[in-house]
Amino acid sequence: MDTAITMLLRIGVLLSVGIIAVGMAIAFVHEPVSFSTSPGAHFPNTIGEVIAGVRYGSGQAIMMAGLLVLIATPVARVALSIVIFVIERDRLYAAITAAVFVILMIAFAVG
Repeated sequence: MDTAITMLLRIGVLLSVGIIAVGMAIAFVHEPVSFSTSPGAHFPNTIGEVIAGVRYGSGQAIMMAGLLVLIATPVARVALSIVIFVIERDRLYAAITAAVFVILMIAFAVG
């Protein structure tokens, strides 16, 4: 159990850092205005803008995608914990963890 959760968290963080680094490199090369103090840089604010920006190759959108991966990592940990508790037939902790997961999903939906 602990090994799977550790690997999930480690992979999530490393993947996020890699995505953010790639986005920074692309933004630095193609969109240097995003690193200046002038008010010209635009970072995507919605998931739709992030997806469209990643398809376009926007460095800012790729960085935001990396941040979304970082935010999703602990949520994936909660989901994995539910699966592990169900496999171990620990109904109490599976129910508690499922309730936490539902609260997280509601919080993301409401904003």
